[in-house]
Amino acid sequence: MKNGNSFEIRAKLPGQLTINPGKHPMKKTDLPGVGDVVEVRQEVAFIEAMKMQNQIFSPKKAKVLEIHASTGQMVKAGDLLITLEEV
Repeated sequence: MKNGNSFEIRAKLPGQLTINPGKHPMKKTDLPGVGDVVEVRQEVAFIEAMKMQNQIFSPKKAKVLEIHASTGQMVKAGDLLITLEEV
């Protein structure tokens, strides 16, 4: 599925992941799902660690190709979360 325009987002720290598509539990925005196009600096997920929400943003405008983790999953730093394709 990967090509020259695809890239990955990995966890930067350990914690509990929220990545499910749909309404963000803390905001009035949506988290993206597979097939959605995200904008530069759009939040795509967040990790809760030590009772703090650590947001994860897309560095580029891109289409979500695959989500490799699920909400509630405990992740470690470096775990693969999302594969995207630059648009």
